[in-house]
Amino acid sequence: MKKIVTVTLAAAIVLGGSIAINHGYAQEDNQKKAEQTKELIGIEKAKAAALKKVDGHVESVELDRDYNGKTYYEVDIDKDNKEFDIDVDAYTAEIIKVDENRNDDDDDDDREVQASSSATESMISEEEAIAIAKKNVTGEVVKIELDEDDGRYEYEMELKTDKGEAEITIDAHSKKVVELELDNDDDDDDDD
Repeated sequence: MKKIVTVTLAAAIVLGGSIAINHGYAQEDNQKKAEQTKELIGIEKAKAAALKKVDGHVESVELDRDYNGKTYYEVDIDKDNKEFDIDVDAYTAEIIKVDENRNDDDDDDDREVQASSSATESMISEEEAIAIAKKNVTGEVVKIELDEDDGRYEYEMELKTDKGEAEITIDAHSKKVVELELDNDDDDDDDD
């Protein structure tokens, strides 16, 4: 009788562990399915959520995915000589992580140009830059960064399109498309 109880107990423990493991996989699969059916919050909401956490100057926003498959926006903010990397959940706008780093950039050119109000007053807004990009490329903006190069500001963007990725650079003063690069996923081996 002891053998039957012991064997039954062992089987129940093994079966229970198996059910718990399978339940864990099911939860992970359900999370992935839920993410696939939800809509992304978008760059503007990600910026707003990050700025609520740290009120500063947004340097860039990038849609990313971590090694666990979690989708988030990485928002880089400068404030008081510090850089903040803020990860915002791409579906809920919840702050996932905040990293603070001292900004010891030796390149003071960016700060001098940013401090010059005349250099930034005539710049187009991020929204205007996105509108210009979408007139040239149909897709969703997944990364945008305001970059200064030799005293000239440019919006650098990456867009996810039906055919692959596109990179576009727009002059923040003249509104002109400086560079447009389309990466077509269908061009693998057409030379055969």
